[in-house]
Amino acid sequence: MLKILKANIRETDYPFFTEEELERIYADCNFDINEASYKALIIKAESDKLILSDMTLESSRKYWLSLAALYRKNRTGQMKRGDAS
Repeated sequence: MLKILKANIRETDYPFFTEEELERIYADCNFDINEASYKALIIKAESDKLILSDMTLESSRKYWLSLAALYRKNRTGQMKRGDAS
């Protein structure tokens, strides 16, 4: 399953986590690959903008958040009426 998680979060192209960190994230998410992918991508989305004197490397935050959206659980459902007892 870690192969799938790594593929989902583009870990081969953009390494960020150790094997142990990925295993912990996967376990923390009750071995749900989509939830683990979402959580890992949100962590990758932390600001990574780098400024060195006159050179700036832009953040890829939007990219990681757009990937995370693919694995976010659907939060829709029925709402309970506020006036019902």
